[in-house]
Amino acid sequence: MARPLRIQFPGALYHVISRGNDRRPIVRDDADRRRRLDWLHRTVETYGWHLYAFVLMGNHEHLFLQTPEPNLAAGMQFLNGSYTSYFNRRHGRAGHLFEGRYRGHLIEEEGHYREVSRYIHLNPVRARLVRRPEDWTWGSCPGYRWAGRGLQWVSYGRLLREFGGGQSEARRAYLRFLRAGVADPPRSPFADAVGGLLVGSEVFVERIQRLLEGRPVDKSLPQLEKLRRRPALKEIAAAVAAHFGHDAAQWQPGTRSDDASRAVAAFLARRRFGYSASEVAEALGYRSHGSVRNALARIEAGEGRLCSTVDAIYRKLTSD
Repeated sequence: MARPLRIQFPGALYHVISRGNDRRPIVRDDADRRRRLDWLHRTVETYGWHLYAFVLMGNHEHLFLQTPEPNLAAGMQFLNGSYTSYFNRRHGRAGHLFEGRYRGHLIEEEGHYREVSRYIHLNPVRARLVRRPEDWTWGSCPGYRWAGRGLQWVSYGRLLREFGGGQSEARRAYLRFLRAGVADPPRSPFADAVGGLLVGSEVFVERIQRLLEGRPVDKSLPQLEKLRRRPALKEIAAAVAAHFGHDAAQWQPGTRSDDASRAVAAFLARRRFGYSASEVAEALGYRSHGSVRNALARIEAGEGRLCSTVDAIYRKLTSD
């Protein structure tokens, strides 16, 4: 699940979700949809954002954007606050429209444009509202399919450059990429977000962790504190071993562990707390970082069966 997001720096790349309170609609008709897009347009221009993809659904909205200035919070307050005032006036209501603070992910600059944009553009297809993503009017996909339907405040060029060639060739290539995702739905690019927030390489995660060092603790966002003050690898191993009734000292290099305990420890260390694969391998007695990847795949393959175990140990490690 995406988490509340308040990590800001120049050039940060985000996937942002605004969801209706109690999952209720944030738009009721096309007039609301047009006004929501009008406020999004104003926000992009006012705050200088680069908006790469978006989709407006019935009870939520996805944005994929970059902030040249560290102003995501200010821009989202402007966008959601202004639209809420309009919505409440028009529909004779009061109170919150959105489910608390916007949520989302911080994404590494390189390597994720294709998958994140596809995830967003396939939302209406997954919801069975349209058969083809470009047929959903209330999003950026039609502008990628047809140049004449482009919106001047959406930055199409950056994503299209990922597909090479001229604009027309890139549009066709991107459409094929989307259609492949319709035929064979891909895994969510956010499934392995470290701390539920960060999407990127080990170097990227370490960079963000360094960025958080020395900052005041925001008690309303404990997941940021968990990224900064994570348990030691020895503590993770001990907690997992205790849960399974094992001795973590037996996880020595070259030893074989047929049960899921060591793999669970590796999953928690790597996916939940952002340790590098090499660090996990050394701490848990794996031969290499490749062995750690195999262990993670093992947990992910049995995620439905093991997720409650992983969550229980994670809560214990972060409860203090």
